[in-house]
Amino acid sequence: LCLAVKPDPPEFLSAEPIPYAPRRLRVSWAYPSTWPQEPHFQLKFRLQYRPVFDMMWSTVETANLTDIITDALMGMEHIVQVSARDFLDAGNWSEWSVEVRATPWTSMEIPESVFEVSNKTTTEEPEPQVKEPIDPMEKVAITIALGVFAFVVLVVFLAIGALICRNVLL
Repeated sequence: LCLAVKPDPPEFLSAEPIPYAPRRLRVSWAYPSTWPQEPHFQLKFRLQYRPVFDMMWSTVETANLTDIITDALMGMEHIVQVSARDFLDAGNWSEWSVEVRATPWTSMEIPESVFEVSNKTTTEEPEPQVKEPIDPMEKVAITIALGVFAFVVLVVFLAIGALICRNVLL
């Protein structure tokens, strides 16, 4: 008799924006409480997400209990769910977890914590700050925007120069 293993859905799913990363969401979850917490009973996970207005899901698999969505749409609320399966594919995927919703970071404000000064003295080394890599498409968009801005400024200066020269010659 062969029984198909089907875990319960992962629990405590959360999704949150990553500061200064307008296309990223940090997603985390926990093993189902009904799953044995033994090293030889590992699970793998399938994460699905989509903007609320879209019907197509994007899906990724991971063995971790966290993942970062790197292609979220800026300023759009996303629906996120996760399911689990035995790491060795001995069975079926669980049902999808309850959905959570999150919107990537949109604020241009600098958090107050950046300006806080600590009066404590400590011998501990400060924790290194990990910066999220910039999306290549964001780099292209910034480069194009700067190029257009430079062109407009150049045209304005040339027009002003032409008007000044014309008035001087008259």
